[in-house]
Amino acid sequence: MNLGNPINSVIPGARGEVLAVLARTERPLSGRRVAALTGGRVSQTGANLALRSLVASGLVLVEAHPPANLYRLNRLHLAASCIETIATLPEQVVDAIRAHLEVWPIPAWGAWLFGSAARGDGNEASDIDVVIVRPDEVDDGDPDWLDHVDRLAADVTAWTGNKCEVVEYGIQEFEGMFDRSDRLASELRADGVALTSRRLPRGTPIERTRR
Repeated sequence: MNLGNPINSVIPGARGEVLAVLARTERPLSGRRVAALTGGRVSQTGANLALRSLVASGLVLVEAHPPANLYRLNRLHLAASCIETIATLPEQVVDAIRAHLEVWPIPAWGAWLFGSAARGDGNEASDIDVVIVRPDEVDDGDPDWLDHVDRLAADVTAWTGNKCEVVEYGIQEFEGMFDRSDRLASELRADGVALTSRRLPRGTPIERTRR
């Protein structure tokens, strides 16, 4: 799955980009605004051509508001729900991972999504990177725990088509990364997406004792 723009995996080109924009809002948008919201991937001319085609197909509705036309996704169209589902797949992946973790018999101490999937700039070749922290009562070689970790990685890959890489730590080892400001700790602080209610460690042991 193209993690940065999933609809492109199913509807490539300008029409997919335009539909992804319209699927994420209920506000009517001008062709200029639609083009801007594609992040420069589609020109205004390209957006206008795609919008005309989509209006002709019935997927997009147009309203005349001189000097511009305003466009919105036709949510009564039978294909609209499919388009919305595809456009919001990154959020659905996060929700699915959270739901998976919630039913573990021994809950993870904490878990975070990081890397390109967390930043939203991945593509079909990108891994989905997850860090999971074991609770103190679980050994690093516990077979049941490892089975849960392996099942999560396999399920995420099945859901998305992207390889899921799980990085696993004990609590002290994980907190130590933040004391040292390791690269992964900095990356998690910048872009990490929490998959449980646990917050990231704040830094040094002194800082943590003041919480």
